[in-house]
Amino acid sequence: MQEAIKTASAPVPGGASQAVRVGSFLFVSGQLPIDRDGNAIKGTVAEEAIQTLENVRAIVEAAAGSIEDIVQCTIYLSDLALWVEVKETYSAFFSVSAVLPARTVVAVKEMPQGARIQIQAIACLKNR
Repeated sequence: MQEAIKTASAPVPGGASQAVRVGSFLFVSGQLPIDRDGNAIKGTVAEEAIQTLENVRAIVEAAAGSIEDIVQCTIYLSDLALWVEVKETYSAFFSVSAVLPARTVVAVKEMPQGARIQIQAIACLKNR
């Protein structure tokens, strides 16, 4: 059975659920560097990555999970040259996890709202 996860602590993507839970799995929609009020974060790519990861965290926590439950992330970047800076931010964010999530990094031509980064995630929730 599918369950939509909703939280006011992260932006709501147009035309999609923030996340969908199926059993113990949580599928988080691609998150952009947008705060919960819908304002795009424009700064360094590290600042944009932090906001994007915080959005992912807020959604996972709304499903009674934690970042330690995240098992896979797909990171979309507008330019692979940004990966060096994003990798440091990503590694620091997941430093509390005993096992780093599996990860894929993909370069894309463009993203919504001119974003340079988007992250989607899959979590395996321990409470289910």
